[in-house]
Parts: sequence; structure tokens; C-alpha cells
Amino acid sequence: MMTKVMTALAVLGLAGCATTAPVPPYQLDRTLASIRGAEEIGALGVPAAALHLQLAKDETEEAQKMATSGDDRSQLVMARAQSDAELALGLAREVRVHSDAVKAGEELKAVRARGNP
Repeated sequence: MMTKVMTALAVLGLAGCATTAPVPPYQLDRTLASIRGAEEIGALGVPAAALHLQLAKDETEEAQKMATSGDDRSQLVMARAQSDAELALGLAREVRVHSDAVKAGEELKAVRARGNP
């Protein structure tokens, strides 16, 4: 009886190692959406954002290759790609918001200067 249980556990354990876990479509979609968003907001014009954007593209490609070959780590690489894409998006937004804030400050100074004779 104990031998049968041990054999069953061994077979299940080996079967678990043999299965592949491809990248879920929703994870790929979210990563690609973040990459597109970063490109649209101007990440290529921000050096730090451009770096993370390129990393995200490279990691996405690598994760897809890994998934095709059956490597279970493909999901982890895709998660890293998504994180890099979101970081690129955030860095590009930060630059845009900072630029808008500086511009608003300059406009405020100009209005104040005109108001004081």
C-alpha cells in the first residue's frame, strides 16, 4: 500500500515538472498595452524611460521565446517586462508633469508681473 502511494506521488511530481505554463494572454496584452502607452506618451524622449521601454520590449520577446520552448520561467520574464513597461510609462509621465508644472509656474510669474505696476 505504501509503495503504491509513493509511486503515485512520484508520478504526479514528475507530471508536474513536465507541464508547461505558457504566458497567459492577459499578461501579454497588459504588457503590450503598457509598452504602447509608454511610446505614445513620449518615453523614447526620456533617457531613463527609453531604457526601461527597451528592456520591456526585449523581455517580452524573450518571454515569448521561452514560452514557445516550454520554459516555465517565461511568466516571470513577462512579469518583469510588464514592470519595466509600467516604469517607463511612469517616468515619461513624470517628465511631462514636471514640464507642465514649470510652464504653469512661469505663466503665473508673468501674470503677477503684469498685475504689479
